[in-house]
Amino acid sequence: MKKFLLSMMVFVSVLSINSCSDSNANQETMNSQSKEVTMKDFGRTVPVGIDKEDGKFKVSFILSAQPYEIKDTKENEAYVSMITQAVKNESPVHVFLKANSNEIAKVESPTQEDIRFFKSTLTKEEKSGNEVSRKLTSVIPNLATLNSLFTQIKNQSCGTSTASSPCITFRYPVDGCYARAHKMRQILNNAGYECEKQFVYGNLRASTGTCCVSWVYHVAILVSFKNASGVVEKRIIDPSLNSTGPITDVAWRAACTNSTCGSTSVSSFANTAGNVYYRSPSGSLLYDNNLVNTNCTLTAFSALSGCSAPVPSTAHCGF
Repeated sequence: MKKFLLSMMVFVSVLSINSCSDSNANQETMNSQSKEVTMKDFGRTVPVGIDKEDGKFKVSFILSAQPYEIKDTKENEAYVSMITQAVKNESPVHVFLKANSNEIAKVESPTQEDIRFFKSTLTKEEKSGNEVSRKLTSVIPNLATLNSLFTQIKNQSCGTSTASSPCITFRYPVDGCYARAHKMRQILNNAGYECEKQFVYGNLRASTGTCCVSWVYHVAILVSFKNASGVVEKRIIDPSLNSTGPITDVAWRAACTNSTCGSTSVSSFANTAGNVYYRSPSGSLLYDNNLVNTNCTLTAFSALSGCSAPVPSTAHCGF
């Protein structure tokens, strides 16, 4: 079980399938080998969306916020069909990417064990929190406390002297929003408060102020607080998009669709309980109650920054 879940986390380990040509090989063999593609093993994972755009298909996978692509060619027809069927059935496939890119090079069928395990992992039902979380306060008493909590969370950003380990990867927006949100929730929980999360889906493009990033979904924590009049309002905390303070969810979704970064749109959004680690576009849920994967993912991303750094291997991470 653990072995499959590790590979399901949609992170990479390099697999070279290039073979060295024998010095006595004939020209035909050498030509054949020169056409081979160096690939990395993306792992056994679940595609949750596939859409055709500009002569290629954009594919989204469980957990990963990055878009992946596969060219609309005759040789890829079988792969596209497998992905499409897997999206429909919410079942896994084994994916290989072209090295140093987000382009899908090959797709293989999963084993029955893979399918059974995945079906046992996702759920359509929200699970209640543990005994501690039931004692937490769901509404922050005032704006000052909310801003103080925001500062505590922001101070855990990687690259700051105030961050403990694992730090939160706000400076690396490319991927890992699910782990960042779960770690932010832990900080709130430790302070005595509970939150929700908001997931937004679509052709998302956001600006960090210095670079643009593309996502198929994004997630952050959604907190409730009392304003000066005692009325309960909600705010998003997400220093990866807004480092100055909490913002409304409308403003947050607008930041996720920054047209200066290209064509962008929201297809849907949904609120969940705070203990939900991942929500697929169709509403399937994953949990990480002990934060094992959360902390491992943040550690793997901790040294990265900017919008173009490659996703590192997190094959050692798992629930």
